[in-house]
Amino acid sequence: MTSQRQLDRLMQLRRQRTRLAEEALTAEQRNCREFEAHCQTLGQALEHHQYQAVQREQALFEQGEQRPLNAEDLAGWQQTLADDAAHQEALLEQQASSIQTLRAAERERESRATEWAHRLRAQRALEQLQTCQGQARAVKAEHLAELEMEESRIGRVGEV
Repeated sequence: MTSQRQLDRLMQLRRQRTRLAEEALTAEQRNCREFEAHCQTLGQALEHHQYQAVQREQALFEQGEQRPLNAEDLAGWQQTLADDAAHQEALLEQQASSIQTLRAAERERESRATEWAHRLRAQRALEQLQTCQGQARAVKAEHLAELEMEESRIGRVGEV
């Protein structure tokens, strides 16, 4: 059977490992929240850019209806459309990369959660073992005390 000192040392190690696993889980949860916020910000930037691009395109179209566009105006319009498309593509790539990073962080968070749960179960199992051993020691001590009382009573009866 394991000594009480060994159990106490093991319990100390289990608690430390559980605490470290919980800290790692907390850090990964924080990372996920940050990545989610970044993805949301990129999504909002993309929506804003798309809205502004549509507004610019509408303004250019209306300007073209009011007066014919010369070659310079037409080239400027085409450049504006190309710039909008390039910027939108860059935002889409950033968003895709951020989502990929978020998914990896979520997988890591799940791994950390599993590890923490495993550590917590192990800690609780050891706590239960300690409780059972403590109860067993108490019962053993009680039996020894009863035995000593019985022996002392028998010894007194024999002396009389």
